[in-house]
Amino acid sequence: MKVLYSWLNEEYFDNNLPKVEEVTEALLFHSFEIEGVEEVGDDDYVIDIDVLPNRAHDCLSHRGIAKEISVILGIPLVHKKLEVDFESTDSTLSVSVEEPGLCNRFIGRIIRGVGVKESPEWLKYRLEALGQRSISALIDATNYVTLDIGQPTHAFDIKKVPDEKLFVKKSEGEELELLGGDKVTLTKDDLVIASKDGALDIAGVKGGTPAEITKETTDVVLTACHFDPVSVRKTSRRTNILTDASKRFENTPSINLSEEAMEYLTRLICSLCGRGSVERPVDIHGNLPEEKKVIFSTEYVNHLLGTNLSVEEVASIMNKLGFDYQKTGNEFVAVIPDDRLDLDNPSDMAEEIGRIYGYRNIESSELPPLDKVNINKEFYYMSRIRDVLVENGFSEVYTQSFKDKGKVKMANPVAKDRPYLRENIDLSDTLEFNRKNKDLLGLDEIKIFEIGKVFDPEEKLVISIASEKELNSDILKDFDISLNGKNVEIDLGEIVSKLSDDIDGYDFKETPKKMFKLFSDYPFITRDIAVWLPEGIDREELVLILKENSGDLLKGEPRLVDEYKKDNRTSYAHRIVFQSDERTLTDEEVGKIMEEVERVIASRGWEIR
Repeated sequence: MKVLYSWLNEEYFDNNLPKVEEVTEALLFHSFEIEGVEEVGDDDYVIDIDVLPNRAHDCLSHRGIAKEISVILGIPLVHKKLEVDFESTDSTLSVSVEEPGLCNRFIGRIIRGVGVKESPEWLKYRLEALGQRSISALIDATNYVTLDIGQPTHAFDIKKVPDEKLFVKKSEGEELELLGGDKVTLTKDDLVIASKDGALDIAGVKGGTPAEITKETTDVVLTACHFDPVSVRKTSRRTNILTDASKRFENTPSINLSEEAMEYLTRLICSLCGRGSVERPVDIHGNLPEEKKVIFSTEYVNHLLGTNLSVEEVASIMNKLGFDYQKTGNEFVAVIPDDRLDLDNPSDMAEEIGRIYGYRNIESSELPPLDKVNINKEFYYMSRIRDVLVENGFSEVYTQSFKDKGKVKMANPVAKDRPYLRENIDLSDTLEFNRKNKDLLGLDEIKIFEIGKVFDPEEKLVISIASEKELNSDILKDFDISLNGKNVEIDLGEIVSKLSDDIDGYDFKETPKKMFKLFSDYPFITRDIAVWLPEGIDREELVLILKENSGDLLKGEPRLVDEYKKDNRTSYAHRIVFQSDERTLTDEEVGKIMEEVERVIASRGWEIR
């Protein structure tokens, strides 16, 4: 969400905001991360704020951000109201909401006798600073209201709507030309605002050209609606049309905001475009949300936050937030504003109080000692089996849980080409992939295992174990598990159910700390070298020479692959791995490195086999 510093300062704080650095710091430590600050105009800034989904319903607007700043910095908001007087006449607009479950509220109002004029400089500047192109005062006004208070609005040329009747309904699958010229083929799942002749726009997403505003427009119908967020999101993603409107509708602004937005937009258009007559709005809705209250106590807040706030301090924060409440002793009954959909229970209120109080002001303290915690039997034996396998040279792997076929199909697959849950864990491909890279890994043999869930079709826990060579059947004998073959899968849940419940006293092994390094995407090259060492010469001397003369392309340690004794000398064969992080190596450059290695070895009087 991008907001303009001067917009906030002039409209909501009467030019009393501190410097932009203090504003962004206040938001960062109490509300949202700041993605960036860009200087525009003379001493003005666009602040890019990462508004998270839990606050997107009320903070995807300048007013929402202004409220946050006011609470955090203690600067009163200036509640400016556009003073434009007008008298309303009876409405001639007819509206039929055929999908009330997808359109919870529809407000429409006709204004006649408007002029499609150029926007004033202040409006152009504010929109263009935020990346919006100024079109005309009438259209700019709808965009301005969206950015200012977070309620998307739209305007149609009512003369292009037969019988001045609008329908909110599912599309009939027609093609619609959108504002800007793109065309989209709708489906019968898409909600539209339509006339009897067809769709006028994609509801909550983007307007169409059939009733667009042009220079010849004189009579308009304004709309401010509340659409189902799931419906808007599905259509927006399917059509790949992401707009300021769809982003806000997806995050469910307050249903009551529609009424305020209509009045705001009406006054703004009347002040910018003039008018002949303004009709009363048509407001169609079901039951509006009832007032929501949350009960919590000071003790509860302190217990959850680890603070020692007094009743007076909690009350002070509630006052800053502008929440109505009743207080009895240390208990609060808070009336939740209709635009704060994220506040539902006492823990939400404790979090709200904590962030305004400031997390930096909460002193750290030791947690009380835990009572004895019962160990989960399944986790216990999984950990023990894992430790035994690792001690025997096995590496744990994690493979894909989603497959192209299986017995359990997901209702909403994460990948269209893998809509099924796995019915077994087949490690054969993983074994082969790692086998090809075992020189790079510095291993003589690949041995892997995975513990995870499969669906056959019932969910169960299994362990799959695979090795290049025959598995040692006795490795897991302490768990009544016998391994036969090179690739086995065992119902671990069934095994665990038969093992002892006496599971206290096991010392779970701590995972060794290792530094992660990025691996190269380029292929590696191996070279073997066997050297006769006279009796009394330690192999480590040879290893040191190999390392010191193999250059920066050496990967890992030279690995002993063969040892052969004859008479009074020993032949040691080592495998050396070369790889670049920047390019594909050639045999020629590796050959030059090996020539230098052999030269140094020969200078020591040792024989290369």
